[in-house]
Amino acid sequence: MTVEEIYKNRDKFSQEVQRVASQDLAKMGLVIVSFTIKDVRDKNGYLDSLGKPRIAQVKRDADIATAEAEKETRIKKAEAAKEAKRNELERATEIAEAEKINQLKIAEFRREQDIAKAKADQAYDLESARSKQDVMEQEMQIKIIERQKQIELEEKEIQRRERQYDSEVKKKADADRYSVEQSAAANKAKEMAEAEANKYRIEAMAKAEAERIRLDGLAKADAEKAQGSTEAEIIRLKGLAEAEAKEKIAEAFEQFGQAAILDMIIKMLPEYAKQVAAPLANIDKITVVDTGGNSGANGGANKITSYATNLMASLQESLKASSGIDVKELIENYSGKSNVRKSIEELTDEIKNKG
Repeated sequence: MTVEEIYKNRDKFSQEVQRVASQDLAKMGLVIVSFTIKDVRDKNGYLDSLGKPRIAQVKRDADIATAEAEKETRIKKAEAAKEAKRNELERATEIAEAEKINQLKIAEFRREQDIAKAKADQAYDLESARSKQDVMEQEMQIKIIERQKQIELEEKEIQRRERQYDSEVKKKADADRYSVEQSAAANKAKEMAEAEANKYRIEAMAKAEAERIRLDGLAKADAEKAQGSTEAEIIRLKGLAEAEAKEKIAEAFEQFGQAAILDMIIKMLPEYAKQVAAPLANIDKITVVDTGGNSGANGGANKITSYATNLMASLQESLKASSGIDVKELIENYSGKSNVRKSIEELTDEIKNKG
């Protein structure tokens, strides 16, 4: 946008700023909710210079319009004042004529009013005197009657107070007596109810405790009985199983002899080797330093792996030393190699003797 467009079209400038800024802010996870451009200005006063001709034109038009308006206003005011003055004079003439007629009517009315007032005053004075006399007589009669009524009321009030006093004293005594009786009866009923409730509660607690003890005893006895029977049965079954297993083993040894022993040892050898090599499995990391002195099969990392093979090779010697079982001899006896070797040795000795 040009400077003139920015200065004149603020809405478009605001929309463009929001469009450009919102894209950059959206990349940072921010959103423009609202903003307002308060002012647009420059350091050199260019924008102010752009506005000066328009301001001057507006001021000129405003001054011309003001002058025209003031001229029209003065003309209208003069015409209005002229019309108002004429209407005012006409109104004043009408008012004066009306006031003259009104004054004549007022004078005639006042004269008639004074005559009527004089007659009324005379009649009023006479009537007032008679009325005062009647009023005084009526007031005396009223006072006499009021005094008589007051005496009667005082006598009745004295009688009422006497009856009220007697009634209140008697009612209070009756109420106090009734209250004492009701309180005593309530306390008695409360004590009896509490005693009965305590008795019932104690009996119920005793029965419940006795029942609980009985049920606990029965449950414990049944549990101990069942546990004893179960343990005895388990022991008996384990004994029978072990006896049967030993019997089967004995029958196998008796039936197969060295073959059974060899089969058992061969099955046991992998577990035996596993337990012997177990310490090597616990090693997490090994650093091999090879200086070149031992090369070939016995050098470097090969020496580490030879530990396991040496253990397996020396396994039969270890088993023979620890248990007295010679695995090699058992295998040779089972396969017949021992008899062949014995026959060859005997044949060799016989040839030597003949020679």
